[in-house]
Amino acid sequence: MRKDFNRLIHMTAKSIVLILTSTLVFFSCNSSQEKGKEGALNTSEIEQRVLNAWEQSGDMVQKITVSSNGVVRNKEWGISIDSLQEKLELAENQPANGKSYTLYFDNSDLNFTDISYLSDNQQKLTEIDFDIFVETKSQVEELKAKFTTYLQVKFGASKIEGNKIIWEKDKNTLVILQDVSTVKDPGIKLVFSRKN
Repeated sequence: MRKDFNRLIHMTAKSIVLILTSTLVFFSCNSSQEKGKEGALNTSEIEQRVLNAWEQSGDMVQKITVSSNGVVRNKEWGISIDSLQEKLELAENQPANGKSYTLYFDNSDLNFTDISYLSDNQQKLTEIDFDIFVETKSQVEELKAKFTTYLQVKFGASKIEGNKIIWEKDKNTLVILQDVSTVKDPGIKLVFSRKN
């Protein structure tokens, strides 16, 4: 009788261990699936916040950036310079290592941006520069504020060094926004460069 009782206790202990192990495996699998779902939601939530910030950034920022997709203007690092699809006029001055275009904001020659796509020695995109010119210093301040608000959402917190606002939290991209106004030419320099 004692032998049967010991066997029963031994079998019960094995059953309890088996049940506990199965339960732990079930909950850990379930937990990792939930984390995966949360991660997907977080990514889409971030994309939605970036899109909302872009939609609220104003007409000028939207014309310059085209959309909230890609690094900027729907472009991704590493694409071939020859594959650029811009429906803009080529700029008067072309860089040695890329292509430059001019985007006019109106019919005057006062409000425009030169957009330069720069490449490495394999002709792959590594930098996008915007030289933005407007008529007044107040337009520069307004545009700078709108870019800053949008870029804070897209690239995270910034830091200020002198007259530059710098975003470097993104693992792939460094962004620098700088007021380069002169008395005659109010303007902004905006540079997106790939981090190595």
